[in-house]
Amino acid sequence: MGIVWGDSRNFDRFPVLKATRLRIKGVTDMANGTKRIKVSPYLWHIMAITLVCAILYYLPVIAGMAGWTVARDNLGIFHDFYGIDFYALVFFAPVVYTAYMLGVQWAIVVAIISTVLIIPYAIAFDPYPNVMFKPASFGIILSAVGAVVAMLQRSDEQRRQSLKELKCLYDIGRVAEENDSIEHFLMAAVTLIPQATRYPGEAEVRITLRDKVLQSPGFDEKGGKLLKEDLMLSGEALGRIEIYSTHGYAYLAKQQPFINTVADRIVSAVHEIELALSLQGYYTQLEEMVEKRTADLEETREKLIRSERLAAVGELASGVGHELRNPLNVIRNCVYLLKMGMDEKADEETLNTLKLLDRQIDISNRIVSDLLDFTRIRPPTRSKVDLNGLIKESLSWVAAPDKTKVTADFNGKSPQVKIDAEQIGRAFANIISNAYQAMNGKGGELKVAIDADDAYAWAQFTDNGCGIPAENLTRIFEPLFTTKPKGIGLGLAITRRLVEQNSGVVSVASKVGEGTTFTVKLPLNERS
Repeated sequence: MGIVWGDSRNFDRFPVLKATRLRIKGVTDMANGTKRIKVSPYLWHIMAITLVCAILYYLPVIAGMAGWTVARDNLGIFHDFYGIDFYALVFFAPVVYTAYMLGVQWAIVVAIISTVLIIPYAIAFDPYPNVMFKPASFGIILSAVGAVVAMLQRSDEQRRQSLKELKCLYDIGRVAEENDSIEHFLMAAVTLIPQATRYPGEAEVRITLRDKVLQSPGFDEKGGKLLKEDLMLSGEALGRIEIYSTHGYAYLAKQQPFINTVADRIVSAVHEIELALSLQGYYTQLEEMVEKRTADLEETREKLIRSERLAAVGELASGVGHELRNPLNVIRNCVYLLKMGMDEKADEETLNTLKLLDRQIDISNRIVSDLLDFTRIRPPTRSKVDLNGLIKESLSWVAAPDKTKVTADFNGKSPQVKIDAEQIGRAFANIISNAYQAMNGKGGELKVAIDADDAYAWAQFTDNGCGIPAENLTRIFEPLFTTKPKGIGLGLAITRRLVEQNSGVVSVASKVGEGTTFTVKLPLNERS
């Protein structure tokens, strides 16, 4: 098949010649100013190296033309030194350089050019009869060396590229393990993927996942070549990964298998992160459910214990209350008769003993009354009551110890509350009695204050006694709980029942060593 060198279509039949024509065309267009194409700097390097090699090869001829006969003869020896042309060996330099930088095709072109440069010397100065044999064989050797170097270079480049891709996949997997945020993971992947391409500085990545779009800084797809792959999970497209490069599509297309693998790895990592987040949410929800169920069980247990205590108190009150009160009345009568039978000159110690006995009978009667009252509190009979007057009346029911000061601050208010006056009065009396006991009879101050809003009025009783430990604050209203050496722990339990029966609320705040404040909140109008 003949080739018409004037027809540019013939260049397309040979890849090397086609590439050469494109290079020459680019240079020509640059000279004409019609199109600027950047010529690879490697071509200039190759041309310079080849020119230097040609000068070295023809150095004896140049010396002879300059009239340096001795230099020409001495240098010419190496053209045929034991049958070997050592000057021709310098042409290995441009061929090897070209093979390493541009590949085997350009290496063959340079080998042919080097052979052409040798032919004139072989024709003019070679003494052998077959002058074309040495250039032809040398050209073949140059081409073979160029091909071997190019293959080795390509193999080394592929190995390094494979290492970069494997490192990228490893880093993506490591980032997926360390991150519990899909957005942070994808941003890390956008940073890692360009580093695995052949030209990291010219590659940009964009990852679209559902409603999230993450891309390289300064991402611009205009003027670049696109390589893309869908992110598929169980047949569903979650998004897409796109790589743009300004270098060219040919090298980018070779990395399609790598991009496919990266897409699969990203989908797998995203799925794992979503599962982990879902499990974390489930664990959190489960913990909340367990905590709520535990709190419910604890509350139920406390109610059960309280019910058991109430049942025990009720049984105790019904079975023992009357049986204790009768002997106490007999003892009181006996004490009275003893007092009546004594004359004015009776022994003082005996009189004090009888008074002590009388006080102990009162204490015992109060305990029996508490037991009976706790188990049979009647429903409240509500009416409008002046809160100020009720508090003053309650204060009068309990004798204040010596050196104890009582301060009442009503702020000029006199709220009318809808309550059972007897029951709330007893509740106030219990709180006042506890305040006096907390001050241990060593003096102190009890402050009483009231206030009101549109729906409620409240009374506060504040003492500066010993205070209540924090661990006991939640138990002081439990039946039979007490820290006092005397009493059975029913006073505050009765107080809460009386207040709650009247649609009120009683609360407590205390600090050890500073005192305690009881607040009783009561409705202004009747509530169910």
